[in-house]
Amino acid sequence: MALADLVLSGCADPLVLRSAAEAAAADEVDAALAHAGHPDADVRLALTRTLADLGEPGPELLGIVGVLTGDADGRVRDWACFTLGTLWSEVDTPAVRDLLAARLDDEVDDVRHEALVGLAVRHDPRALPRVRAALSREDGSLNRMELTAAGHLADPGLHALVLRHQEGWDDDGPGGLADAVRRLTDPAGPGDDVLDGMAELCRRRGRGQPDGDALGSWRVLLAMLELAPHRAGPVFDAVLARLDGDDAAVAALHGSALAQDAGRLA
Repeated sequence: MALADLVLSGCADPLVLRSAAEAAAADEVDAALAHAGHPDADVRLALTRTLADLGEPGPELLGIVGVLTGDADGRVRDWACFTLGTLWSEVDTPAVRDLLAARLDDEVDDVRHEALVGLAVRHDPRALPRVRAALSREDGSLNRMELTAAGHLADPGLHALVLRHQEGWDDDGPGGLADAVRRLTDPAGPGDDVLDGMAELCRRRGRGQPDGDALGSWRVLLAMLELAPHRAGPVFDAVLARLDGDDAAVAALHGSALAQDAGRLA
């Protein structure tokens, strides 16, 4: 079935929509986009779910998703904010930030959370007081996306509040979300255990030895860098300092995924 027909049917299967969107020719995409103002919310929702699969977010797609962030239907707003805030996180303009900020007080929780994450990814200053307020609730309640936003911000001023939310998640422990956010907001840095572990991993790889339990440090670090990729450079430098004089380990570091993330590939 053509993309426009699937959209018009209100298709709710994301895999079917994605497949059709990725295979759609230009005229099919135009036909689908014509339904952005359709009176049926299910049609608008189906279209919104396809936007991230229609190609690069140029002016037309950004304009459409921008309108949909203010749609009358909360499901549409949710998907539009997710697309704009997270799937298109590389698009960072004042207009995009303002669209997300306009949804911070949305009546639908998921919409507010998507908008908050989108602003936090872009380190927009409007996200920080919202995250701080979420972490400070007297009843201790916290949504996972609010904790995720704290990790994106990686602000040391949030560390004491983040420590109050280390338990109760389905991925507690090293490499989990709460652990990653704790490390990212810690003024002392990511932790000697991670840095020493990464140095040991480089030593082992530099000598052709098995990774062993040293690989656990990379898993923890990877969880951190998924939230705050800008931290890759400082972490790389800290690991490099621990390898002073070990040429084989330094070579392994310069050929690692961490070096790629930090822009330091040899």
